[in-house]
Amino acid sequence: MRHLTRPSGVALAAIGIQALMVFAFTAPTVHSAPHKVPLAVSAPAPARAAIEQRLATAAPGAFAVHEVPDESAARTALADRDAYGAVVVTDQGPHMLIASAASPTVATLLTEVGTHLAPLTGTAPAVPVSDVVPASAADPHGAAFTSMVLPVVMSSLIGGVLLTIKLPHLRERALGILLFALGGGASVALIAGHALAFLPGSYLAVAAAIAAPILTISAFSTATASLIGRYGFAVAGTTMMLLSNPLSAASSAPELLPTPWGRIGQDLPAGAAATLIRSVAFFHGHGGTHAEVVLAVWASAAALMLTAAGLRTRLRTGKKAGGAHAAHGGHGGHSAHGGHGGHAHGEHVDEHSSAEVAGV
Repeated sequence: MRHLTRPSGVALAAIGIQALMVFAFTAPTVHSAPHKVPLAVSAPAPARAAIEQRLATAAPGAFAVHEVPDESAARTALADRDAYGAVVVTDQGPHMLIASAASPTVATLLTEVGTHLAPLTGTAPAVPVSDVVPASAADPHGAAFTSMVLPVVMSSLIGGVLLTIKLPHLRERALGILLFALGGGASVALIAGHALAFLPGSYLAVAAAIAAPILTISAFSTATASLIGRYGFAVAGTTMMLLSNPLSAASSAPELLPTPWGRIGQDLPAGAAATLIRSVAFFHGHGGTHAEVVLAVWASAAALMLTAAGLRTRLRTGKKAGGAHAAHGGHGGHSAHGGHGGHAHGEHVDEHSSAEVAGV
C-alpha cells in the first residue's frame, strides 16, 4: 500500500486546486447583483423623488443616485465614468442615457430599469434609451473584451516564469520584463485594435494600457520567485489566477460583485487592467486613474522584491569571495616555503568572484 501513498497525496492536492479554481471563478457570478451602481438623475424635485422611490422599490440598494443639473452634465458624467447611466426628465418626459462601453451588462440592466420609470408620465411602456458611449460594434456584448483579459493575465504569469528560468541574472530579468511588456502590449493592441477591431482608440495609448498590467504581473511573478525560490511561482499564480482574475469584473462591473469583493478586485492587477484598458480605449483615459495607481503600486512592490533579491545575492557572493580570500591567505602562509603558485591561484579565484558579483 505504500506505493499508493504518494500518488494519492498528489492527486488529492490536484483535486483541491481544481475545486478551489472552480469555486473562485464561479462564486462571484452566482452571487452577482447590483450594489450602489452610480446613476445620475436630472429632473425637477418632485420627479426626482419619484424616480428614487421607484428605483428603491424595484431594486433596493442597487443604485447610488446623484443629482446633475441638466442633460449635458449627465452626458459628461457618463463620458468621465462617474456614472454608468443617467435618467433625464424634461417636458417631453423621461429618457435614459447609458454607456454600454463601460459595461454592457449594466447597460442592459439600466435599459430594463426604464420600464419602471415610464409610468411617471403615463406614456409609453418604456422610456427612450440613448447610448452615449457605445461598445464596439465588433463586440457589442463585451465578450471579446472579457476573453482578452484572462489570456493577458495567464500569459504574463507564464512570461514571468520563462524569464526567471532562462535568465540567471536579475538585471537580465528586469530588462527582459520591460521588453516583454512593451512587445506584449504592442502585439495584443494590434490584435484587439486592428486584426479583430474590438478595441477602439489610439493604438499607442491602448498598447501602453495593455503593457502596464503585463509589466506588473510578469514582474510580480519573477520577483516572488527571485526572492523566495520556486514557491514564488505558486504565490504569484494563486494571487493572480485565484484571487485577482475572478474579482476583475471584466465581464460585468465591480458594482455587480458581492460586497466588498468588487472593490477589492479593483485593487488587484487583473481588475485594474480591465478598468484601465476600458478607460483608455473608450473614454480617453477618464476613470483610469485608480487603476494606474494600483498597477504602479504592484509594480513598485515587484521592483522592491527584485532589489531585495539582488542585495541578498550580492551579500552571499561577497561572503563567498571573502571566504575564498581568507582560505587563500591561509594556504599562502603554509606554502610560503614552496613558492608563489598558491598566491597566483588565489588571485584568479578572487577576480572570478568579483566578476560574478558584477554580473548579478
